[in-house]
Amino acid sequence: MRVALSVAVLGLTAGLLSACGGDGDEPDDAQASSSPAATAPATQQPAEQANGLAGTWKPINKSPIATLTITGTTAQTTGELACPGTITGADSAKPTLTLDCTTPNEDRKRGTLKLKPDGSALVITWDGPAWGGMIDSMKRAG
Repeated sequence: MRVALSVAVLGLTAGLLSACGGDGDEPDDAQASSSPAATAPATQQPAEQANGLAGTWKPINKSPIATLTITGTTAQTTGELACPGTITGADSAKPTLTLDCTTPNEDRKRGTLKLKPDGSALVITWDGPAWGGMIDSMKRAG
């Protein structure tokens, strides 16, 4: 019984393996290199990273900002601290957000933005006293 089962399994395996091969006209290497999977890029950037700073962000810490929306060099916050802002150096290593609020918040006027490499998180380190200012950690909304 075991021998018959082993022979059947070996026959099935050999049949499957021979079905995976080509028609004999091309070497196996040529078939593999012409397949769509072989021509696809090895790595792709996540959609978040492609957007850079652009998009809507929500804080993960307690903040007077409910959302921060960045479009190009403009920014808009909502919540307790709802006001327009500008982004300078968006393509630099240290982009800066400056809020132009009707009633300024002394803790959140100007801050340096740092985007997580995969584009999923944003940290704003606000200018402050010599010991440092407030910090808002944000994630993409949606």
